[in-house]
Amino acid sequence: MIPLVRPGDATGPQGERTVPGMIERALEDHPSVARAAVCVTADEPRRLIAFVAPSGEALSLRRLREHLAAARLVPDRAGTPEPEFVTMAAKTHDADDAWTTEALAQALDDLTRRRAPYVPPGDPTQRHLADVWEDLLMVDGIGLHDDFFSLGGHSLLAVRVRMRLQRDLGVEVSPELLFENSVLSDQADAVDRVRLDLGAS
Repeated sequence: MIPLVRPGDATGPQGERTVPGMIERALEDHPSVARAAVCVTADEPRRLIAFVAPSGEALSLRRLREHLAAARLVPDRAGTPEPEFVTMAAKTHDADDAWTTEALAQALDDLTRRRAPYVPPGDPTQRHLADVWEDLLMVDGIGLHDDFFSLGGHSLLAVRVRMRLQRDLGVEVSPELLFENSVLSDQADAVDRVRLDLGAS
């Protein structure tokens, strides 16, 4: 299990405790967040993990990053890395046992097991799909080898991917294309083939 340190448990300099705590408070002030916890991994290299449970409003990880940037917390003044977001189930926001350090570490482990080794999206279609997946799955840092369904995707969310592709790129894809190409790199290649076919017709 990935060892985590909560801000109040930190034993390092005051700055190491203060910045995660400030980020946690700023996130809990956001109307889309019902509850938040910010931890630092105990192993090197240090990672800052922000766990957030959505409120009734739509949660956008991109808007949360903008919120922290506006508060001048990212990048921070103490050398703490930019936070990685882990979205908790909305129903757990009032369950205290889901917010212990051990439970948060387990949630991070569970997500890590479902992730492929990170390779950044490269071309415009890959980057666009990564943004769409992040918005719909509420999973941070989508990589080329991540699988839509392993990260919590399902048929209703796949419909919304199709709608975003139609709206943003003007390309209509079949449900089968998304289901048969659920890895980001494969899905981007399949979308590009459809766009190429449309251009040639």
